Order: sequence, then C-alpha cells, then structure tokens
Amino acid sequence: MQRLARLTKQESDASAVALFSQYDELMSILLRHLPPSTASLFARPRQHADYVEWYTELEGQPYLLENGEQDKALTSRINTLLSQRLQSIERLAGELKNNGKIQPAQAELLQKLVDATKQDTSQVYLINGEPVIIGWGMGKELPKPIIAPAVPPPVVAATSRRWCWWLLPLLLLLLGFLAWWFYFRPQMQLELVRAVKADIQYPQVAKLEPSMPKIELPKLILPPTEIAKIEPQLPPPVVAETVNKAKECRTKVDPGKTPQMVIVFDNSASMFLTLAESPQTIKDFQQRWTNYGVTEAEINYMYRSPNRLGVAKKASASIINNISPNVEIGLVSLYRCPAATRLGRYSPGKRSALKAKINGMLPSREDSGTPLYSGLQQAAAMVDGKNRDAFILIISDGEDNCKSGDVCSLARQISKQKPRLRINVVDIGGAKAANCIATATGGKVFTGNNQKQVASMINQAVKPMTKVNECE
Repeated sequence: MQRLARLTKQESDASAVALFSQYDELMSILLRHLPPSTASLFARPRQHADYVEWYTELEGQPYLLENGEQDKALTSRINTLLSQRLQSIERLAGELKNNGKIQPAQAELLQKLVDATKQDTSQVYLINGEPVIIGWGMGKELPKPIIAPAVPPPVVAATSRRWCWWLLPLLLLLLGFLAWWFYFRPQMQLELVRAVKADIQYPQVAKLEPSMPKIELPKLILPPTEIAKIEPQLPPPVVAETVNKAKECRTKVDPGKTPQMVIVFDNSASMFLTLAESPQTIKDFQQRWTNYGVTEAEINYMYRSPNRLGVAKKASASIINNISPNVEIGLVSLYRCPAATRLGRYSPGKRSALKAKINGMLPSREDSGTPLYSGLQQAAAMVDGKNRDAFILIISDGEDNCKSGDVCSLARQISKQKPRLRINVVDIGGAKAANCIATATGGKVFTGNNQKQVASMINQAVKPMTKVNECE
C-alpha cells in the first residue's frame, strides 16, 4: 500500500468523516458485486487530527491527472471510464435495494459515495492506467454548467428600393429598339429546298437453306462381362475390455473433529516498510528516526512499494483460497498496544468477507505497536487444541513492544495445555522475535526478506491446512 497525498481538514468536513467511517463496509459491497477495479477507484482515507492521508493498494508510479492541454485527450478518456464505473455503482445500489439484498441506508451510502467524487477537492491519480480518486467527500459540490438561452436570429431590416427608378429609362430605351427591329428592319428572302422522294429498288437476295449431310454412327456392341461375386467381410469380434471405475475422491469430514485455524496478522506501522531494502538499511533508518528524526520524503521512500503490508495481504488472500473448505478461520489483528484485536471467526462460506477484512487493514503511523503476547493469548483461546487438531499462523515482522510479558514462556504454557496445537511463524525481515513460539509448539519458522520470499514462505507455512482429499 502506498500513500498518494495528504489533504488538510476543513470545518465543513463532518459529513466526510461520517462517510470515511463506512469505507470498509462500502468496499465490501462493491467487491462482492463489481470488479476490483471499481473498488480501487476510491483511495482509502486515513484520518488524523488536522489532515487526511490517502492510500491505495495499487502498485506503481502514481501520476496526477491535470486539466491542462497536455492531458486533454487523456482526461477525456479517463472521465468516460470514471462515468461508466460510477454509473455501475448507482445501478448496483438500486438493484440490491429493490431485491432486498441491502438496507435502504446502505443504498443511500453508495449514492453518497458516488456524489462525493463530484466535489471540488476530488483529484485523480493514474497508476498503471487505473484511475484512483483522492479528496472525495471533503469539498463542495461542483456547480452545474449554466446553459445559455437560445439567441434568436437577427432581423434584417428592409432595404430601400429607390434604385429601381433609375432602371426605368433603360427599360424604355430597350422597348424602342425592339419596336424598330420588328417594323423597320429590311426583309430577308429565304429559299426553301424541298426534299425529293426517290424510289430505290433493292435487289432480292436468294434465301439459302442449310444442307448438312446425314452421318450415321456405327453401333458399338460390348461383350458381356461377368460380375465377380463379392462376399461381405464381417468385422472381427470386439472383445469387451474391463474398465476400472475411477475412484471417487472427496474431502473427508468427521463432525466435531474438523481442524481449527486462526490467522494472527501484524497490522502495526512497521509493516509499511519496503521490501526493496536490506534489513540493515531498514534498521539504520529506524534508529535514525528514533534518535534524530527523519523527513517526510525519507519516510515515503522507505514506505514505497513493494512493502511488507501489501505483500502479506496478497499472499494471505491467496492461501485462504487453498485452505480446506471445511475449516473455519479465525482472525486476530496486531494493531496497537496494549492488546490485540479479535476480529471473529469466518465460516467456509465467508471466505470473501475474510479476504476483504484483511485487505482493508491499515496501520496507524502515529499510535501503533505489536501486541504479540496478547495476540497469542487470544488466538489460542479461539481453538481447542486438546481434543481437536488446531493450527495458528502468525504473520509478523517484529517483537512485542507493548511490554505485556514473555511470549516464549506463554508459548510453552499453551503447548502443555493444548498438545494438538501447532503454530507456524512467518518472520518478515528476519527479526526472529516469534521463533520461540513455533519451537515450543512443534511448528516451523519461515523467514522472508523480499517480496518473492515472503509470498513463498506464507504459502509453505499454511500447507498443514490445505485441502486433503481421500479416495474411496
């Protein structure tokens, strides 16, 4: 996730703040019924005391679309695309409301979201050709264009015709000339030539009758031929082959014994850090920030894509599709001190909602922390681990900085109480803070320092919970 801009709050932004609080709910509706490109149209607002930061999940170099002559053709094309996607949201709101699939209040929120893009603070960024709107909901509605009244055609004043009187003498002169021509001109004698009718005798041509000699063709007599008797050949008998019926495979489900699973997702500010730098470079940056402070430009550079948060989100969404369809998945967020946040359990039919929840996570840059001790406690409380197999996947990049307790000692205690619980840890950046948790519970540690490694490690860490079919 990358930050696009920061806009100052105004006193008139109360309605915008209310709309911002419904962002996750609105995006969840759009993702269920429309393509992801429609949901990514709206940048994610992050509110602070005096300003709002705007973020997007899209990766790539952002380009601010302006109204100059240079972007005239591009602006026209993007405006057409925006109009089509916003109209699709309006149609969706009406259809879902009429079918009773959403409440009238939710349909009204979708319409407010569309109207919020038509304000004077809205700006459009392009990222790999995809538009992203920032500043929506924070300004005033743009004035509608005023249509000028139709201007009547000018009335042409009648021109004076006094010039016609000057033509009268010329007309009289012309009439006098014509009178002289008919009455006083000399007579001309014309000699008529009469046509003489001549009788011309044409010679008669004898009529020729064509005479063709009659030609008789000799009769051709063919000798009789014997027709060979053809006996039909029967095809060889077909030997029936024994067909082995393929075994039917299905997912074996024992009621009350289905494994349980919980994902512990680190949603602290350190997850903003880029994966394009080495661990040592990141460590030096964090020390410099703590001891001396850093500029906004340095922060944006070290938070650039691909960062830990964006890669972890994509990999998590990918593994959720591969987890056995009979397994219920719990979710715990490591957001800020002093305690982790339990986000509930998601049945197999709510996998899309689970992915949307993870995708909507956004750390706080000012008030953040990694309550790993609390997160481990809450995740362990969500599974049995004694009479049923249980699995916890921890995705984190740092140690517990909330001073809650010793996570290693807690892991050993949980292992004794829940012997059938296994915990795998995906260590992003190589901090090794949670490695003892995996060791104590018989799990494994997967370390990733770049984009490819993190995605691969998350996929390997969840293998114990992937689909397993048994054939009969």
